[in-house]
Amino acid sequence: MSTARRPAEEIHSRADELAVWFEGFDPSEAHEVPVAEYLLERAARAQTLCEREVALAVGEARAGGATWCRIGEILGVGERHARETYGSGEDQPAETGTAHPVEL
Repeated sequence: MSTARRPAEEIHSRADELAVWFEGFDPSEAHEVPVAEYLLERAARAQTLCEREVALAVGEARAGGATWCRIGEILGVGERHARETYGSGEDQPAETGTAHPVEL
């Protein structure tokens, strides 16, 4: 939150906008959602944002030289799971049955 003071005109303008919105609000048109569903939706959005952040961080870690073994260790999963979840096609083992070199 900013500690800078906002001009009184800006505050009054925003208050007027909100007053108009509240005066025109019709609660019968509002979409009510049970609290449990609202909390689930909010948690799902947070999870999606976190998953994106983890994916970006994995990409940065790989670009910085981190091995899939180390990434899996940090994420609490195995090397293979980390590679399959976050790796690009070039990071995936060949489908012909040849083993991917072990990274140390």
